[in-house]
Amino acid sequence: MRRKNLKAARGSLMTIENKNKQGLEQFRSLRSNIYFSSIDKELRTIAVSSPSSGDGKTMTASNLAVVISQEGKKVLLVDADLRKPSVHHVFWLENRYGLSNYLIGQKTLHTIIHCAYPNLDIITSGIVPPNPSELLGSIQMSEFIQAVKEKYDVVIFDTPPVLIVTDPTLVASKCDGLLLVVRAKKNDMKEVKRVQEQLTFAGANIIGAVLNGKKQPKGSYYYQ
Repeated sequence: MRRKNLKAARGSLMTIENKNKQGLEQFRSLRSNIYFSSIDKELRTIAVSSPSSGDGKTMTASNLAVVISQEGKKVLLVDADLRKPSVHHVFWLENRYGLSNYLIGQKTLHTIIHCAYPNLDIITSGIVPPNPSELLGSIQMSEFIQAVKEKYDVVIFDTPPVLIVTDPTLVASKCDGLLLVVRAKKNDMKEVKRVQEQLTFAGANIIGAVLNGKKQPKGSYYYQ
């Protein structure tokens, strides 16, 4: 990861540092909206993706995991981007082993879990494999999801962009819901429509979208 992008990743945890009250309130609002959307069906596993790279999906997944854990729920954040992982940069973790190592049988579940904060554990991506799609679509991945559901109240998966690879659709189809992150003035409606069609065709349950990068009026703490 380039130094500029690395610095941005490590500075994206506004829900921990509490320096950005507007951002913190927005993620709390997002947390509430997810709860309201799951009245009929409990959302235990949530995939987070975006149309393209640079839309803010990792920042969204990371901060969402933090604010849910701050309510006392036991949360696991999994970096399921096995091509360009970045969750370990956000939380300043080593990435010598992780999800990919588990899926190929090198590591057991308890050996790849990092305890980041109270109520929040993290599994990094691990080694970059030559066959990410095969791993994420495998029986081992389905068994992994079932295993972590038994240990945690909520599991959040940071996945690659939808329009670049098939990986996010493979993960989303195994999860209770998918949250789409869209960046203002970057993703046009045609892209978003294509993403929606691909995810729907794959059987993903799209629970909502986050508009990222939209400037808010000074003093405003809420999404428009």
